Amino acid sequence: MPKPPVLPAEEKVRIVLSILAGEVTVAEVARRAKVSDPTPGTGSASSRSRVGPV
Repeated sequence: MPKPPVLPAEEKVRIVLSILAGEVTVAEVARRAKVSDPTPGTGSASSRSRVGPV
């Protein structure tokens, strides 16, 4: 049986939107979540290139 997500999807969306809006940095979010800095940004560059400019 899969493990339940650590954060609900709504919280993840809120975090991503706050990063994209420039309200917080990825490093700040990583510190709050107690994870290494690259972890939250993994894949973000490729995702942004597929989406296009915001």
